Amino acid sequence: MFRKCCLLAFVILLFLSPSAFGELTLYDTFEKELLNDTMDVPAENYSSKSFYINLAGKTQNRVSVDFKVIDEKYVDIYLFDEESYKSYIEGKSAGAIFSARAVKDYSKVFVPEKSGNYYLVIENRDPFKKKVAVKVLWRYGVSAPDLIPELISCYPSEAFWGEKVYVDFKVKNFSPVKAERHEVVVYLEDENGKLYELGKVQVDQLLSEESKTFSVAGVISNELSRGIYRVKIVADPSNQVEEHNETNNVIYGTKVFVKGASLTSATTSETNRTPGFEFMMALASFASLSLLLKRRS
Repeated sequence: MFRKCCLLAFVILLFLSPSAFGELTLYDTFEKELLNDTMDVPAENYSSKSFYINLAGKTQNRVSVDFKVIDEKYVDIYLFDEESYKSYIEGKSAGAIFSARAVKDYSKVFVPEKSGNYYLVIENRDPFKKKVAVKVLWRYGVSAPDLIPELISCYPSEAFWGEKVYVDFKVKNFSPVKAERHEVVVYLEDENGKLYELGKVQVDQLLSEESKTFSVAGVISNELSRGIYRVKIVADPSNQVEEHNETNNVIYGTKVFVKGASLTSATTSETNRTPGFEFMMALASFASLSLLLKRRS
């Protein structure tokens, strides 16, 4: 009886004085590492790893899958539940929870709908052996927004100075907590990591699990030297929104080749000179020469 009374008093004290034990909220984040391994992917083949998720008694379950391709080239990544994985093994059409092509680092977040085994499948379509470092975290209970950008398209892939480059992208809030006003900036990054702002948009808000699509059109400045630039999209670069995860706000997209000045613009600048410019220059040269001859005589 005494033990029960002590336990009851402890529970009451916990609710009355949350700061004494760390303030607990519904969306506090807990993490469990499900998989941390390096996978060898044979040439023209695949490797797989499985992990189990138990959703009993949990809310706002999110699984973060992080990849790092150790070797060069690329791999194709799939995530299946148990049923779709069996179809995949049998060579049948299987609906993956998600699929992606990873060149170097890649992160993906998904919300599992049921308990059970999940299978990561990594395919090597290049005739080289691959090593892929894989880490999977199971997160549940999120206390802040989580903004993740995604590139849709970028065109053209080559541009002269003064021409426009168009970038379409979307931003999703993967959290149950609303994201307030923030901005998203699109950059071009040179091989030395220097950034040139191509354009930015203001996002009023993003509700739970909401995504919005945006477009920017930026003029290629003559400050950019001739060369290849990567498209870099950054959600909330000035940290206007305090997020659950501040490390997944950046995505690199396709590359853009800046070709410098066009032949048309060079010809136009020549033809746009003031009328009589060459005549006036010749006259000035003649006057200078005449003055010099008079002084010598």
